[in-house]
Amino acid sequence: MTEPLAGKAKRVRIYLDESDKIGRKSAYLAVVEFLRNANCAGATVFRGIEGFGGAGELHTDRIVDVLHKLPLVVEWVDSADRVDALLGRVKEMVVRGLITVEDMQIVLHTPHPVRRVTARVSAEDVMSRDVASVVRSTPVSRVVELLLGKTYRAVPVVENGIPLGIITNSDLVNRGGLNVRMELLPSLGSPEQISLMDRLAKNGKTAGEIMTPGPVTVHAAAPLPEVADMMARSRLKRLPVVDDQGRLAGMISRFDLLRSVAEAASTRESERPDVGLNGDMRLARIMRPDVPTVHPDTPVGEVMQAVVSTRLNRAVVVDGNRHVVGIVSDAELLERITPSLRPSALRSLMHRLPFVRQAPEEIATEHHAKARIAKDLMSADVSVATEDTALRDAIAAMVRDKQKLIAVVDRDKRLVGIVDRADVLRGLAYPV
Repeated sequence: MTEPLAGKAKRVRIYLDESDKIGRKSAYLAVVEFLRNANCAGATVFRGIEGFGGAGELHTDRIVDVLHKLPLVVEWVDSADRVDALLGRVKEMVVRGLITVEDMQIVLHTPHPVRRVTARVSAEDVMSRDVASVVRSTPVSRVVELLLGKTYRAVPVVENGIPLGIITNSDLVNRGGLNVRMELLPSLGSPEQISLMDRLAKNGKTAGEIMTPGPVTVHAAAPLPEVADMMARSRLKRLPVVDDQGRLAGMISRFDLLRSVAEAASTRESERPDVGLNGDMRLARIMRPDVPTVHPDTPVGEVMQAVVSTRLNRAVVVDGNRHVVGIVSDAELLERITPSLRPSALRSLMHRLPFVRQAPEEIATEHHAKARIAKDLMSADVSVATEDTALRDAIAAMVRDKQKLIAVVDRDKRLVGIVDRADVLRGLAYPV
């Protein structure tokens, strides 16, 4: 139990920004963990919405896709003796920043009678353990076979169990000779898939030739806030998890983090695991207002253009009042159009080019195609939430419905924005 503070005390304020690191951890996480382990009375992290430091560079949260350089303040209130005993160590930890100390008068302090000692959920607790890995000499065709039908889209390249590289979707497309993203591959017909795999087998490339070396990894004991911060900062969808010897222990993805938040939210408060991620933020704070939209009667060419216009690879279908009626994804589009149009569609999707029918048979077939407008291509299975929806509730819907994005609507159910897993992760990584 933490002893109540009474009378004179000290308040320490540690000014940082989100890009500061202490070792491999975010600086604010390292400081808070140190204070907690030292049995301090309490500490709180505040995130600023705007500010500048000694460099004079202005940092603001008004840009949706802002990099993590916003100002932070770790506020620590404790007895004078404890502050005096620990401040030296804090000063050693904080290489860059500002630390202030003020005398305070405590008029009320009623700590919880039992101090929670439950450890935070770590990467090891939520990671996928059944992860395929390859060695340098593994053929690229084998790498693609390992990824087919799997939920993850990356394969670590190991040597004696230690990750020395990773192969992602972009590696396979840019250097491996794969002319279609992995998530689009199942939408191709069997003859096209067989032809593609034969071509990969003949090119003779290996995992070592196309991998991205020096992959970002995370230790199995790392708490989820550190994992989320690392993913959001590096714009990564998944990370190899390593043990104390640096050997591959598993993989952790954005979906693993989201599922942990959803499961924690559905658990009774007294038994709720400490995931340490901020699920209270409202969707209005993280949504993107630039939503690619089409109407139910939009022609397939314009639908294709909307789908490839952003990194979402999707377009929301709305009616005349901007009410959400469906969604079109790149995979669904490729699967539902007539097979003879797939070559042109694939070129458009892979290279983000206008949809142009180049072959005479494509032009002739389009007149007889059944899927010619957005209504024929869309799925009505789309998650919708309001601007005031809490992040944890939106995540629960995402996980339950197995959706990669959520359409955000106002009180009149009109579309005003969209959030995908990257946006959600950024929201979770913000200091609470």
